[in-house]
Amino acid sequence: MKKEKEKKFNKLNIINILNLIFITLFLVLLLKLNIIPKKYMMIITVSLTIYELLCILLTNLKFKVTRIIGIVLSSLSIIGCGVLSYYLYTGNTFLDKAFDNTKTENTITYYVVTYKDNTASNRNDIKDTVYYVNNDSNIESAVNYLKKYTSSNITLADDVTTLFTMIANKQASFALLSNSSYEILFDNNKDLKRDNYKIVYQFNIKVKNKVSKSTSNNKEKFNIYISGTDFANLSDFNMIVTVNMKTHKILLTSIPRDYYIPVYGTNGIKDNLSFIGVNDIDTRAKSIENYFGINFDYYLKINTSSLVGIVDAVGGIEYCSDQSFTTTHATILNSYDDSKGKKLYIKKGCQHLNGVETLTVARERNAFAGRDRQRQKNCQAIIVDIFDKLKSVNTLTNYTNILDSLSDLYETTLPRDIIERIMKDTIDGANWSFDNQSVDGTDTQDLIHLNSMKGWVMYPMDETIVSAKAKINEILK
Repeated sequence: MKKEKEKKFNKLNIINILNLIFITLFLVLLLKLNIIPKKYMMIITVSLTIYELLCILLTNLKFKVTRIIGIVLSSLSIIGCGVLSYYLYTGNTFLDKAFDNTKTENTITYYVVTYKDNTASNRNDIKDTVYYVNNDSNIESAVNYLKKYTSSNITLADDVTTLFTMIANKQASFALLSNSSYEILFDNNKDLKRDNYKIVYQFNIKVKNKVSKSTSNNKEKFNIYISGTDFANLSDFNMIVTVNMKTHKILLTSIPRDYYIPVYGTNGIKDNLSFIGVNDIDTRAKSIENYFGINFDYYLKINTSSLVGIVDAVGGIEYCSDQSFTTTHATILNSYDDSKGKKLYIKKGCQHLNGVETLTVARERNAFAGRDRQRQKNCQAIIVDIFDKLKSVNTLTNYTNILDSLSDLYETTLPRDIIERIMKDTIDGANWSFDNQSVDGTDTQDLIHLNSMKGWVMYPMDETIVSAKAKINEILK
């Protein structure tokens, strides 16, 4: 009889031991996540300890009904802590690789282009002179790579537009340029038709990333540079985010993509901001720093094409427009050739958009009189819409898919502890206040892409720069 009681006692306490293990696992993972304020962490720990002691007490009383209640409570705790531990583990794994995750090298794609009816079809057919334009900081690496595989002369040309006109007229045979330069060329020269050319050879080179992990110690007041790049590594979206952790104030300063400012390291050559530092965010960030007279402590580089993944992961967004318009861009990915897809009609009012449709709206500026000014407003509205979906209860059911979508969305020098501090302060009731501003200018045309062609730019208005800088400094006080 005594042995039977001991066996029953041991069996009942196995569930208590399992419960203790799962509660401990949950608390360890929650502590590692480091977003719960100490006072709440203490409350959770004490509450779960009392809960475990209650389960032990109930399962060890001599009454059958109390034992059943104890078993049920322990089982519910094991299931609950097990599920929550899974989500905490997923979140911790994501955060471990999500911050200070700069790449050590970048891959750049280069094309050798010729006229459409040239019989050349691969690398071995490149026999005539190959021309290139010095509008790319990595072009010499591409030239050296190509020299290994062809005996053709590789010669510097003065102007990429003239070069491609000569190729179309069969006055030259081959041009070497990056995929970014290729897209910039056709996007800014409507007289040049893609159908008149073909890519004979395509290759990749790897270059070291000039931006390493941040050495900034500023954790209370700091500037973050946010750059949204497209498939061709052009910066479509530029923003200065100024944060004061003590006052809980955040200032968003938007910079038009066509802003015409001096390029860092070029002795004053000006360029369209979206073309500055293609494949090199460090050059673009330093150009903005010098022009605005500020310092960036961290940067966040977002792949805007990956925006499609997160919008689809949250089930699309509700986008509301104060005007109806048809996009000049097509609903396509990884191309500026809008002849290959359908345009998107946006009605006045609210409508549901999927990922590709959201990206199409985010890219659009030519359909508006205000061009990039209206585009910035649309992007801000899209960001708010995405955050609204991320906060919804339905998003929890798609938690892991959303984290998977986020994993390739960006790279940043932001350390994890800053994000943890923001989340911890928010949970603790901090009232974050957001303000926004935009610098402005005059739309015109000028030399772009390091003086290799003409295109749209925006001459900055000095008074808006002075005003923006003053507001930034006010937040940093």
